[in-house]
Amino acid sequence: GVLGVLPGVVGLVQATEAIKLLLGRGEPLVGRLLTYDALTMKFQEYRVRRDPKCAVCGDQPTIRQVSDLAWSCHFEPRQPASV
Repeated sequence: GVLGVLPGVVGLVQATEAIKLLLGRGEPLVGRLLTYDALTMKFQEYRVRRDPKCAVCGDQPTIRQVSDLAWSCHFEPRQPASV
């Protein structure tokens, strides 16, 4: 399961990062990985480097679009989604 408050904390961080990028303010987490331990209430930050051999962002990317996993896995929902 997921600790109930965890999605809220992650959503807050994501929203904050989006605002920083849109407004061009602050220091966004570009090139850094932020981890959160909900049990100790601690964040840790790690610097990450771009891998030139990465299939997505490397010098010669081979993955150029996001695939529809539901389609590729032949997943069919039990019921259509309703609004």
